[in-house]
Amino acid sequence: MSLHLGNDFAISSKQIVSILNLHHLSKDSILYAFLFEGALERRRKIGTGPYRSAVVCKKGTVYLSPLDASTLARRFKTQSFV
Repeated sequence: MSLHLGNDFAISSKQIVSILNLHHLSKDSILYAFLFEGALERRRKIGTGPYRSAVVCKKGTVYLSPLDASTLARRFKTQSFV
């Protein structure tokens, strides 16, 4: 199954490690540093923003999505049971 991240872009749900809400990250956290400073070569932006969530996948790829993390999590859970 695949998970739609916005702007006609989808990834395999088997590759997802974590779905993060960007509104809850403080700019001085380690996770913020990883997403916005450390993973530059592995970061993929979906659309033009503003970005509301980050989807961390296997092999370290991070997708920034304009969709809310709760929406992505709900879609992910719904797929898992279908």
